[in-house]
Amino acid sequence: MATAQVLTVSGSSTQSAAVQTTKVKVTSNVSVHYAVGANPTAYTGNCMVVPAGATRDINMEGLGNKIAFITTAGTAEVVVANVGYVAASTIAVVQSS
Repeated sequence: MATAQVLTVSGSSTQSAAVQTTKVKVTSNVSVHYAVGANPTAYTGNCMVVPAGATRDINMEGLGNKIAFITTAGTAEVVVANVGYVAASTIAVVQSS
């Protein structure tokens, strides 16, 4: 069962609680910039963007990380829904004898 956090975000960086999945789905009613990490700070100048009304799947770069958001204008309602785990890919290496 997916769980979600709802955050109110404005012109200062706002962090989620620690996320216990490696992938989240983020939706916002206002365009927001985001950063992911153990203690992230979102900036409007150099962070990825979730456009207003869009939904983005975001890799959390490991369990227990947080995601931080900031707007360039206005106040956003951001929904961060846990959706699952990103599996590490495996590459088989064949050795010749």
